[in-house]
This record gives sequence, C-alpha cells and structure tokens, in this order.
Amino acid sequence: MVKESLKAYLDKYFEEYMKYMGSYPVVPYDEEEESTLWFGEVDEEEYIQWKYKEKRIQTDFSQLEKEFGLILPEAAKELYNSYYFLKLEGFYHGESVFLDSISDNRDILNELKYVFENESKKYIPIGFYSCMDLLLCMEIDTGKIVAVDYEIDRADIIADSLEKLLDEMIPHKE
Repeated sequence: MVKESLKAYLDKYFEEYMKYMGSYPVVPYDEEEESTLWFGEVDEEEYIQWKYKEKRIQTDFSQLEKEFGLILPEAAKELYNSYYFLKLEGFYHGESVFLDSISDNRDILNELKYVFENESKKYIPIGFYSCMDLLLCMEIDTGKIVAVDYEIDRADIIADSLEKLLDEMIPHKE
C-alpha cells in the first residue's frame, strides 16, 4: 500500500536529514504561502523546518473522474490522501527523484483538472526525475511510474508502481 511505503520513506528521509543536518528538513520560507507543516522559526537564510503529518480529510476524486471519463489509479488517490509533506527528494537506481509536495495549501483537484484540460489525460505528474528534469508521472491506465519527455514525446517506465519507487528510494543527504 502506498500509505505504508510513503510513511516508511518519510521516516527514512527525516532520520537521514536529522543525522546529517541536525534538524528537521527545511524549505524556503514564503510568508504568502502559510503551512501548518512548518516547525520552529525562520533561520537567517530565510528557511524554515517542516514536519509531515497524516491527512485527516480525504479528497474525493469521483466528480473529477466523472467529468473527464477517467478512473484514477488507487495509488494516486492514496498518495494524495495519506500524508501532507513538503520537498521530498532522493535517489532511485542512481537517478535523482524529486516528489512534488502534498501540502495543506495545495488544491489537488484543481491542479489535476488543469492537467487533464490542458496537458494530458494519460499521466498524473508527481515530480521530477533525473538530472535532465524529466517529468515524473504516474500512468493513469497502468499506475506505472514513468519519466516523460514531452519535447520528444517519450515516456520511459521507471518503476512498476509507486510503492516500488518509494520502497527503493534512498534519501538525499543534503
């Protein structure tokens, strides 16, 4: 299940961050984008620590699915309904992986609606992959994780599932 894999990765990420940096993970502070995930005070370089938390109110995707005639993978629904977190990064089979935040101030339904209206009904963007900054996506039909290069209209399978990606990711040491 995605929730367990995500929790295990978050715990590994935080453990590694604390070990090497001596603090919780940090993100640039933006006073216009408040977050309940922030922790502590803004430092002298304008960064603030953050902690993840379990998502209590579940997002209902049924209207979005009906509107676009899609059935979203259960893994995507579980990703968006498990935990709030900010900047997550790591390595998967030697390549950089950056997962988009699932924060308490992000409107997932409107973001997905925009993607389906303007970009693709084939993929759900979930981050970036490799030093080439390819879009990391979940295929809607299969749930597989792919690296998409829209410039050459190519998608390469990275992992058979989001769980596999999360289970095998190695936290980035800042």
